Amino acid sequence: YNLPILPDIAQQCHIAPNTFLQSAMFGMVQRGRRKYIEKKKIVSFHNVEVFFTGGELDQGDLDVILHSVHLAAQQSKQNRPNGLVEFSVRGFLKELGKKPGKSGQDWLFNSIRRLCACLVEVRYGENVRQAVLSRLRIYGGPLIYDFYHDPMKNRFFLRVNADLGSLLELGWASLEWQQRLRLNTSLAKWLHGLYSSANLYPIKTGTICHLSRSGCKELYKFRQQLKKALNELVAIKAIGAWKIDDEDKVHVISLSK
Repeated sequence: YNLPILPDIAQQCHIAPNTFLQSAMFGMVQRGRRKYIEKKKIVSFHNVEVFFTGGELDQGDLDVILHSVHLAAQQSKQNRPNGLVEFSVRGFLKELGKKPGKSGQDWLFNSIRRLCACLVEVRYGENVRQAVLSRLRIYGGPLIYDFYHDPMKNRFFLRVNADLGSLLELGWASLEWQQRLRLNTSLAKWLHGLYSSANLYPIKTGTICHLSRSGCKELYKFRQQLKKALNELVAIKAIGAWKIDDEDKVHVISLSK
């Protein structure tokens, strides 16, 4: 078992497949309302179909898998057997901006369990170039393969799915991690991922509501949440400005303009 093949930049930055950032795979889950779903088609962009089985994943779970991939890249030269990635709970939580302690540890391992227990199936369109699985045009597997605990040293190990690198071949984005840690809401984090990976073309408010899996039943209420989230992105300088036009489309202006 090997580590996934990752771009060199993954040793310095947190990177994510565009499939993660441009879909409802890591949406918003209200406290106490996480659902188990089976082979559900996930709303996504562009010529890729995503099917998901498992407990719904949220932006916290995205942070966990992205940091796991980052650690895998950093430890890739250590030749540890079987693709094991070593981490401490305190260190992992610190890098996610979480406080250490029992509640933080419980949160982290509940997330790791979901990432181990899920099944993500990605089916590629006819014109998508995908070298590893080009003949089959399908990827299926969990995101974290398994995890271990060494009680003598109180160190933990996990293994990122080695085939995760095949998703990166479809396109990936590097996230400004310190920016991301300053965001307060799940919707702002979802938007941060989207705008880090996609061109800033206008998107309808209803489309963002659907893609982010907000669960908000009334669009006017979601629009209020969206405005607050966009203001969060402006405050951390992830975007320069935004507006919602008369057709209810969200326009985002990059900071450089």
